[in-house]
Amino acid sequence: MKILIAAGGSGGHIFPAIALARRLKEKRPETSVLFVGSGKDLDRRIFTKECLDYRLISANKMPYGRSIKLVWFGFALAADVIKSFIIMLSYRPDVVVGFGGYVSWPVAICASALGIRKVVHEQNVVPGRANKFLFNLADSIAMSFRESASALGKNAPKAVFTGNPIRDSVFRNDRAQGIKRLGLSSDKFTILVVGGSQGSRAINRSFIEAVSALDEDKKSAIQIVHITGIKDYEEVARSYEKAGLDTRTHSFIDRIEDAYSASDLVVTRSGASAIFEIAFFGRPMILVPYPYALAHQAENARVFTKNGAAVTLDEKGLDADSFRTVISELLSDRTRLSGMAVSAKKMSVPDASDRLADVVLEWAGKGR
Repeated sequence: MKILIAAGGSGGHIFPAIALARRLKEKRPETSVLFVGSGKDLDRRIFTKECLDYRLISANKMPYGRSIKLVWFGFALAADVIKSFIIMLSYRPDVVVGFGGYVSWPVAICASALGIRKVVHEQNVVPGRANKFLFNLADSIAMSFRESASALGKNAPKAVFTGNPIRDSVFRNDRAQGIKRLGLSSDKFTILVVGGSQGSRAINRSFIEAVSALDEDKKSAIQIVHITGIKDYEEVARSYEKAGLDTRTHSFIDRIEDAYSASDLVVTRSGASAIFEIAFFGRPMILVPYPYALAHQAENARVFTKNGAAVTLDEKGLDADSFRTVISELLSDRTRLSGMAVSAKKMSVPDASDRLADVVLEWAGKGR
């Protein structure tokens, strides 16, 4: 059995795809999985590190609005369709799985032309531009959020709720081990701050100003694990040193499960992969959605906040005062924090990889 997975451009697309591949191999050890990713260094780095078999097409991105860029986009898409045909004809998959983003376009087009079954996975509440097109070609549409069904229109009968697959390593929830590995105190309230794989300058600066302005009792009661991203690491480290706060600053953490395990509260963007991983750990969240990309993250945050798992702050109005107010209120209300933790856990779908793997294997069994 051969499965081709198209996923690239961001960790939010790639990590759920890897989780699916691992589960497919566990369920059917004889299964062969080939990834098709974009030409970004991120894709190549992740696939190589995970020892995965992969091919790359371009990192072409469809421009917004009408412009001359659409012409160049069309040429690049045509070239990638040709590359995808070559990949498909040499590999001959039984099923193609697309995780959204540009990479899924040329792969799905070729799969349709060759009569190969297609499963599309939508990570966010609001479908992206690529997936809106791919839904028409798909045999099944797997959803991370039940709320996505209302956006599918005529394709709603194809929908199946699977949740968002999370990495196997994240299932290791060991608070004592996480605290030990990160050199933290077991007696302090731990706040984890992470702005996504590239970091977030808006979150980094506003958060530091906010916690620096807390009263002395609250400052002495907390410790911070801050994943800054590469660009802001030195600036953030210097700022914390001046503020005299108990912090562990990292540009990146390989074992993110240690940080999740050790945390009592997480400040983050609201990409689907991140928030579903945090939900598995049952951690309250302060979400600051990325303000672009068709408001995908804003809708993800809205659903988590509506269900009591998070507090959302809009980046447009984000400043130290708004951050400090929310953090101070949560630190003073442990009952509310406990309720948010329970709600977060309810939002998680620990068997999402199993559910999605079953959908893929079902279509593989049906053949072309």
